[in-house]
Amino acid sequence: MSRLGVFIGTWNTTGEVLPTEDAPASTLSATDTYRWLPGKHFIVHDVDARFSGSPVRSMEIIGFDAAGKRHFARSYDDQGTTELFEVALKGRRWTITGASVRFKGAFNADHSELTGLWELKGRKAGWQPWIQLRLIRA
Repeated sequence: MSRLGVFIGTWNTTGEVLPTEDAPASTLSATDTYRWLPGKHFIVHDVDARFSGSPVRSMEIIGFDAAGKRHFARSYDDQGTTELFEVALKGRRWTITGASVRFKGAFNADHSELTGLWELKGRKAGWQPWIQLRLIRA
């Protein structure tokens, strides 16, 4: 888990939400806060976002599954949705893989910025670009 310590802190997030088969283009702004739970076995990730001005809040727990030898994240949002993800940090590359969404991004050299693309699994078109994201350490 220590490798994921690069996330600890507060990030200012902006994004361009691309049009999909279910929704038009819009914008995203958020504050992402990552903190260790005591013992440093898990990270709590709180998100306070606005999609086109509408609030969206979520919380995520990031940990390590020793049996599967992989990192995971379980997210919960204010709409009652939860999803399980496999997450991986390899060098500066960060990936998140879930059943309906996935993310591929990378940190800059000093880990003060993370940029990448979320993709959404569509009903008709398969995986489609969804959110072009930029997190800057506050």
